[in-house]
Amino acid sequence: MDLSSLNTPQQQAVTAPLGPVLVLAGAGSGKTRALAYRIAYLCEQNLIPSGNILALTFTNKAAKEMSERVNKLLLGPNLKSFSRQEIFTTILNPQSPVMGTFHSICAKILRKEIYNLGYSAGFTIYDSDDQGKVIKDVLSDLHVDKRFSPSFFRNCISSAKNILQTPAEFSIGLEPDLQNLVAEVYGKYQNFLFKQNAVDFDDLLMLTVKIFESVPRVLQNYQKLFSYILVDEYQDTNHAQYVFLHLLAKEHSNLFVVGDDAQSIYGFRGSNIRNILNFEAGFPKAVVIKLEQNYRSSKHILAAAQKVIELNSEQKHKKLWTENEDGRKIIVAEQDDETEEARFVAKTIVRAACGEVDGGLEYEAEVDEAPAFSILDHFLKKTKHRNIGMPLLPQLPKEHGDLGHFAVLFRTHAQSRALEEVFIESGIPYQIIGGLRFYERKEIKDIIAYIRLSLNYRDILSLKRVINEPARGIGEKSMEIIRTMVMEESVSEVVGKKTHNIEAFRAQLKEVKFGPKIAAAVDNFFLLLDVFHELPEEEALPSLLRLILKRTGYEAWVRDGTETGETRWENVQELLTVTEKYKGMPWKQGAEEFLEEVALIIDIEDAAEKNKKGGSVTLMTLHSAKGLEFDTVFLVGLEEGVLPHSRSLLSPSELSEEVRLAYVGLTRARHELFLTYARRRRGFGSTQYNQPSRILRALPSSAIEHRGAPLASGREDGYSYERDPEVEELDF
Repeated sequence: MDLSSLNTPQQQAVTAPLGPVLVLAGAGSGKTRALAYRIAYLCEQNLIPSGNILALTFTNKAAKEMSERVNKLLLGPNLKSFSRQEIFTTILNPQSPVMGTFHSICAKILRKEIYNLGYSAGFTIYDSDDQGKVIKDVLSDLHVDKRFSPSFFRNCISSAKNILQTPAEFSIGLEPDLQNLVAEVYGKYQNFLFKQNAVDFDDLLMLTVKIFESVPRVLQNYQKLFSYILVDEYQDTNHAQYVFLHLLAKEHSNLFVVGDDAQSIYGFRGSNIRNILNFEAGFPKAVVIKLEQNYRSSKHILAAAQKVIELNSEQKHKKLWTENEDGRKIIVAEQDDETEEARFVAKTIVRAACGEVDGGLEYEAEVDEAPAFSILDHFLKKTKHRNIGMPLLPQLPKEHGDLGHFAVLFRTHAQSRALEEVFIESGIPYQIIGGLRFYERKEIKDIIAYIRLSLNYRDILSLKRVINEPARGIGEKSMEIIRTMVMEESVSEVVGKKTHNIEAFRAQLKEVKFGPKIAAAVDNFFLLLDVFHELPEEEALPSLLRLILKRTGYEAWVRDGTETGETRWENVQELLTVTEKYKGMPWKQGAEEFLEEVALIIDIEDAAEKNKKGGSVTLMTLHSAKGLEFDTVFLVGLEEGVLPHSRSLLSPSELSEEVRLAYVGLTRARHELFLTYARRRRGFGSTQYNQPSRILRALPSSAIEHRGAPLASGREDGYSYERDPEVEELDF
């Protein structure tokens, strides 16, 4: 294998000896490339049988990219000459490396091993929306005070599962009475899932670990199967993932992890930075390799990022460097308030899109000083300015450059309000990551529910969703009777036997004294599910969807003659297009893999794919920006209480994570970086006067250029914004 295109540390990572290896990969240092080469190197050199290699990522997008890179390396220049089927049989076969997300790999393990816990292999995966509905029902059954929201219990349960606590072991530091209440809800929630033969996202990891810990034979089988394990973004692992990895690697210690503690920003999701900081403690013989050459950003941007991350004293020290040019200096701009901040961003984007280089355009202040709290306020002000002949914000012309390389990053979603209003006023198209996703639309969730029921008719949530979609006259009282019957059906009667015995269930339903019309509707509905389930094995998933649409009358029901109906039908047709990639496998296998993919999908990936079209400016939180990169980045709201967030100011560990968030934001930029802060900011019904962020104080003066009030001159409050050259590190 030709490694000449890799730099020296990358080559060291690729050719490292077997055993534990920690690759500390700085931002933009080519870690994915090194990881792909490492997998291909292991295969080509026959160091590990290909089928015994397991590579784990956190997103489907990362897994797909890794798989494509490895295939290209193994097939070399002949890749394009191979047909899709040849690639499938040559590379994507049981003897190839196994690559996927933690959750998808655990889901596949559970399909084979979950019977050890009393479930059957056809379990359903509940997403967060499903979880909320189940918990809401549990709270109703327990008559829990409505001041406790379902999301509170869902978060508590998720936290417990992330540290591998069952309901009997539940203890996350709540006060005793509340602790007991949550434990009771957790227990009933878990019992509900068990009776439905369902699991949630966190169960995929927790139940896999529980099986490994309680059934040594199973663990030994997978230790032998996965004799070499690679992990991307190791700094983001939580406790459950840590235990999962260390159980698998206990016998052979072949654990190759790549990560950057400086980009550990998901503590609120349960990730534990100690996993990467203490890697050598768990594996004393570990080889440590640092990837410090950055291929993404200019020298000025890297210099600023390096000084910012130095605010954290406890870290795996790295010194990023680059052969890229110095580039433009970082623009630091003070603004009067969040509206002026948004206008600065909008004006800069308009000028750049029109081919003007200087982003610091000055403009006349508006006469009307009254605050604008809504889009309506802005349009009223705009009308007033027209009448008095005052200048407005520059408008984005119809002919303009690519907007896809601009990103505006902020700490909280609430900060997008002012940006959206100003962007509308300037005619700048934008997208906010986190909007309504394709798989969240009603018609899509309906069809997915039918697919789930085709595999598992005992899925209560799916039953409740579509038993009357299209309308069949089955009301809530009838549904409650059906729900009770399904819940009372013993799981032990179906485990190891036919798991879709609707015929027997329909016989039980006929003994219920429904009204004649309702009885017929109920029987016909479950007859449909039986028809779907008995679709010949050789048929594919698209055939199941067409059968569902035809037999349920869903098309006629959706296409009601309105434009909305046509749009919804187009969405259903798009879902058919999505399922075409599963047409090469039996429909049940295709349905399971499709449902797993839908359940595990991450909206950041979708938004990033859409952004490749380059038609709009991307607005997103710093947490959403990790893993992405843009030519021009605006990081707004650099104030104490905003970034770092007010909730972190009294917690050293949380404050350290805020610094890492800022570091992630800075290193998203390739060529241009704008940092802004406001003297005052409206939020939550009040006006706040915050100090400029300590992040700004850390910046090296040689890499920045000030706009607006000169930062070095200070302000009336006596605060100096320029970094004190004698201060090497801020004491939090």
